[in-house]
Amino acid sequence: MRSLRFLMVLALLSGTALWGGSPDVVLITLDTYRADRLAPWGGPPSTAPNLNTLAESGTAFLSCSAPAPVTLPSHASLLTGCWPARTGLHDNGLGTLAPSVPALAELLREKGYRCEAVIASAVLEGRFGIHRGFHGYDDAVGPDLVRHAGEVTDRALSILTSRGAGPLFLWVHYFDTHEPYSSPEAFSARFPSQPYDAAAAYVDAEVGRLLSALAPGTLVAAAADHGEALGEHGEPTHGALLFEPTLRVPLLFAGPRVPKGGRRATPCSLVDVGPTLLGLLGLAPEASKAMDGTDLFSEAAPTSRILLAETWLPFHAFRWSPLIAATDGRYKWIRSASRDRLFDLRDDPAETRDLSASPPAGAAGVRDRLPSFPESSPAGSVEASLRGLGYAAVPSSQALSRDLPDPHDRTGILQVDGRARLLRRQGDSEKAAALFRSVTVEDPGNPSGWFEYGETLRRSGGAREALPALDKALALAPRMAEAHAAKGHALVALDRPGEAARCYERALVLSPRLVNALNPLAAYHLDRNEPEKAFPLLERALSEGFADQDTYLMQGRIHLIQGRPEDARRDFAAALRLSPDPALTLKAQGDIYLTRNLVQDAVRTFETGIRQFPEYAPNYLTLGAVLLQADRPEEALAVFRSALKARLDPATRADVEQMVRDLEAAGRQPQEP
Repeated sequence: MRSLRFLMVLALLSGTALWGGSPDVVLITLDTYRADRLAPWGGPPSTAPNLNTLAESGTAFLSCSAPAPVTLPSHASLLTGCWPARTGLHDNGLGTLAPSVPALAELLREKGYRCEAVIASAVLEGRFGIHRGFHGYDDAVGPDLVRHAGEVTDRALSILTSRGAGPLFLWVHYFDTHEPYSSPEAFSARFPSQPYDAAAAYVDAEVGRLLSALAPGTLVAAAADHGEALGEHGEPTHGALLFEPTLRVPLLFAGPRVPKGGRRATPCSLVDVGPTLLGLLGLAPEASKAMDGTDLFSEAAPTSRILLAETWLPFHAFRWSPLIAATDGRYKWIRSASRDRLFDLRDDPAETRDLSASPPAGAAGVRDRLPSFPESSPAGSVEASLRGLGYAAVPSSQALSRDLPDPHDRTGILQVDGRARLLRRQGDSEKAAALFRSVTVEDPGNPSGWFEYGETLRRSGGAREALPALDKALALAPRMAEAHAAKGHALVALDRPGEAARCYERALVLSPRLVNALNPLAAYHLDRNEPEKAFPLLERALSEGFADQDTYLMQGRIHLIQGRPEDARRDFAAALRLSPDPALTLKAQGDIYLTRNLVQDAVRTFETGIRQFPEYAPNYLTLGAVLLQADRPEEALAVFRSALKARLDPATRADVEQMVRDLEAAGRQPQEP
């Protein structure tokens, strides 16, 4: 089987079917993919057979490093060949790509390439500037902020099918190995209790499906943007520290002019991807002269160099010190605001021994290349909240100082935070809130801790208790968009809609695509009979591809008001397709029909909900009330009896049982003549 796969990939990548001498170029980026899940980097052969085969048909670079263990800045460097200091992108959700840096897609476009991209996460939305040069940039990932590998591959295959004439540059981004590590059941069954490995195998399978559709002679590059700690060095995921599990990444090339079966251990960086692709296309050095990276296949490629890495996430998310690192491949220095650490990657690859107190002679030159910290955060001017994808940047004008906590001393907080998030996802809000509360006690200057504590209280029904925590988060980080939205939700629950609307407005200034602020603000204006304010909000969400089920429900409501029931039905169908909780969405659809006095449509909707979701009680209760109001007590009695078989809390169950007794008693009363 392995030899058959090898021959298939080799045939696809070694052919000579070119467009006027220019091969297609496919760049595959694997978000949060650890190098040690691939065989050339020491991984088992079974987890990622397609990527392993691709590496066998080309050259793997075994000592490649990410410039940042964070998605946006690392991808920006990969796509421009420039360090974050030049791209201007240092953290997720902050800044725009500096206009002065070259973009690989722009350079290829000038050479006649059709440039297309399929993005799997809102972290890489085009509004951060990395869409420059692409003819098509498919970043409409929807309200969940991510799309799964199967859909990514489907969209990439559609581009390949409808590509037209001329060479193609296609960037395909996969995200499933990012926490919470999603994969279909077939993969999770292969890797029980190993969700990360299941996701890695799923992504590999989809990469294989993509590779099988490529034209002969395609030049392929595949790389991770960063790795995942999985608990090493006390870090649950990535972004807070600069150790090798999150900085070491797989990088491989295959196709025309790429040596087959190559293995190179020379230290390199993702900034080298652009210059190397241009060199393989015969476009270097002219096209890549403005890049910081080097063509890894060039005879002039340096064998010794200093590679940099940074993370500003600790500062932006937690108000801890940022970190900067420099390495020559053996010695690696990591600098925080208060101290430096030194590790010997050759003799201590696990980075367990800090040698900074007595550094070896060869390490001094590396330390001299460590950049100094700026006086304040280089975050840039564009802010957005992507908290649904993990830690989000919280812009601050706070000056950097040596008094900032060192992230290496705060790994316990990261672990508590991770456990609390898991408990919240599992529905145990009480324990989650207690853990988040402990974070605020131990680290009171941490705006993310206060936000998560307040948001957990709010989600569990404690709107009044949530407000002080959310206000504390906003006092520490006034530009945290998600905290403004969460405060708005709490104020709505406390029947203070005007104040809530102002919170939503502030959130949307900071994060224009924050749909959980846009939807309630549009609903507020609809309730106030201000359609001229609501319509533009909904239209923007729909046209820009971030509308969710609530957006479509509101548009359906508007179409009913306008007397367009068929359009409303299409909106409701779209809402159900998008909904993570279709039972709740179907019930909301029935309620909308009721508000428009379309009782028959409402009854049909509630009946559909009962058939499809027999355990979901609200449909029974509302339908029974509607039937009673329509003076149909016998039908209402039957519905309430059925409700007793659904999930009911004890108080509601007692009320329904009393209603059944009352209706049965009324049915036994003799009718007046």
